[in-house]
Amino acid sequence: MLRKKIAGAVIASVAIAMVVTVSPQANAALKAPTAANVGDECVTAGRVAKGRGVNGSDLTCTNVTTGTAAGTRRWWYADMKPFGSVEWVSSSAIGGGYGTTAIAIGDAMKKEGLLKDYTVTYKTNAPLGLGYFYDQKGRNDILLITGFAMPGGLATNGSKLTITTANAVAGIMREAEAFAVPTSSKYRTINDLLDDIKANPKTVAIGGGNYGGVDHVTIATLAATVGVKATDLNYIPYSGGGTLTPDVIGGRVAVGISGTSEFSSYVAAGKMRILAVTSPKPLKVIKGKTLVQQGVDLTFGNWRGILAPADLSAADLLNTLKVIDTLHATDSWKDTLVAKSWIDEYRAGNAFSSWIKTENTAIIKVLTDFKLVK
Repeated sequence: MLRKKIAGAVIASVAIAMVVTVSPQANAALKAPTAANVGDECVTAGRVAKGRGVNGSDLTCTNVTTGTAAGTRRWWYADMKPFGSVEWVSSSAIGGGYGTTAIAIGDAMKKEGLLKDYTVTYKTNAPLGLGYFYDQKGRNDILLITGFAMPGGLATNGSKLTITTANAVAGIMREAEAFAVPTSSKYRTINDLLDDIKANPKTVAIGGGNYGGVDHVTIATLAATVGVKATDLNYIPYSGGGTLTPDVIGGRVAVGISGTSEFSSYVAAGKMRILAVTSPKPLKVIKGKTLVQQGVDLTFGNWRGILAPADLSAADLLNTLKVIDTLHATDSWKDTLVAKSWIDEYRAGNAFSSWIKTENTAIIKVLTDFKLVK
């Protein structure tokens, strides 16, 4: 059954969030200084590629001694200092998307010799996570994972905090959403679910992340295709996929919505089924048809990125940018993207700082249009 497209102000506002873009691969064979990106192979050790690094910094042709590029000659940041240890702040409980992203980044950094060790501090919502992060003064060893859900989580909790106050480091990827049901569910397709939502939305318990977050916006956008308002849905917020999953498996909610990586292992173990994924094409990481394959003309992706403290010195901020920019070029990070079916949507430094301000405004407009915030 073909569902009608959504039109009007809501779609215009979420254009940035709805369109999944893939950044070009940074690395290729030997590159001249004028075309160099970090991680590209180079010829003459010590040669400098002026302004080719993040925020216009320089790259130097370097004999790399650590990580998967060890033994090769690459365009590198000659003055980059790997981290000793990092505390990642996750505004979701254990098993949620922010924490799993922090772990994925931390593990890849360790493999590449860019980090010795890390910890993850879990907070149950956006105000608590961002508030804790902002309270840590004078530290150059703490970073926070942010994403689409955070502006909504702050707004719907009445918080005056904003992600635009911190130093924006990089947007690192985008992940598709998945609609999961227990294996015993009567729902076999996304249209089965939509039929019940259209008939009586209050009787269909829908579990997802924070109120006003990416999961909530995803189901609100989908419900709009059958004429149901976001405010009429029976939406139950959780502090991340880790706390949601048991209720999906146990049938305490009719359907759960979260990032694909948070459900994939349970689907593989036969503990839940996927009604649909929001990616443009089917994914290797999780078994399930796309919305488009089921006649629903909708794709969606949840971006995540990294913030550094607002009081970080200019030198420490630039070093952080260089470390993350280097990570993005490594085999370990590329392998992580493939393993998790994450889309390589990358922006760093000034480019990410400008983009995140626009995105923050767009997200709040979406929530206002859906009447989820005033």
